[in-house]
Amino acid sequence: MLIQVEKEKFRAVIFTESLKVEGTIHLLPQERMTDYMEETEKTFIPVTYAIVSSIITGEVLHTTEFLSLNKNEVTVICPIESED
Repeated sequence: MLIQVEKEKFRAVIFTESLKVEGTIHLLPQERMTDYMEETEKTFIPVTYAIVSSIITGEVLHTTEFLSLNKNEVTVICPIESED
């Protein structure tokens, strides 16, 4: 039996040394991004509806419905404020 846990979603821009990733991050309810980043068991950040661009050129390198981003590569995460 598969148990599905509803997750909270928020849009964010994530920077690595050479890439900019804009997409939706999924966290457990009441989980803070800072806590998630400090957890040693979780190595990757799940990102949906991602647009991956070069920081240097701004060129879009890839778009995908899902990617796993290695937390060790992340330098900055910036939430995108909702316009609602």
